[in-house]
Amino acid sequence: MAKQKDFRKRSNLAHHYYKRKGGYKFLGQNFLKLLVAVAILGAVVYFVSEYVIDIEHVTKLIFERFNLFVILAILFISESFLGLLPPDLFIIWAKDQSFPYLMVMILAALSYAGGVISYSYGTQLVKIKPIHDFVHIKFKEQFEQLRRFGGLFIFIAAVTPLPFSPVSVVAGVVEFPFRKYLFVALARFVRFFLYALVLFNLV
Repeated sequence: MAKQKDFRKRSNLAHHYYKRKGGYKFLGQNFLKLLVAVAILGAVVYFVSEYVIDIEHVTKLIFERFNLFVILAILFISESFLGLLPPDLFIIWAKDQSFPYLMVMILAALSYAGGVISYSYGTQLVKIKPIHDFVHIKFKEQFEQLRRFGGLFIFIAAVTPLPFSPVSVVAGVVEFPFRKYLFVALARFVRFFLYALVLFNLV
């Protein structure tokens, strides 16, 4: 009973905080951006596949040069260091695997783990003044959003086209609670499966 009351109290505090800070408006705007991004991605992929090049074939040509473990390692490294490669390419590649959605699960897990790595070295960057100052300048907008919206901003970065790795780095730098980060970042799985549902039906 005491735990339920404590949970209700914290939920009410969070509700009033996000209402006052514009968190719900921020959430709605970014989910609208997500829907628009998915729609645009779907339209572009469909148009290119139908009238320009076979994206699935091109993806095969790119990825067939590497074995499975190298491909997974490339995604993991990318997701650990500023998200250098679009994960959508890997999702398209996953379609032709023996168990496509299982592979999407593995890709999402690697992306999630990459975010944790980013968070971890973010906690170390704060100790090195020149790098600390550079990160604060480079990711100024992310710092402002994270201070304002906290876990809500990490959730948005995990499910939308926002760069997830830089946000994870910033979360580490500002020492966002690690357990909360691990929980909120699980939304990364939603992002991968949502895009897989779209891309698997268009490519």
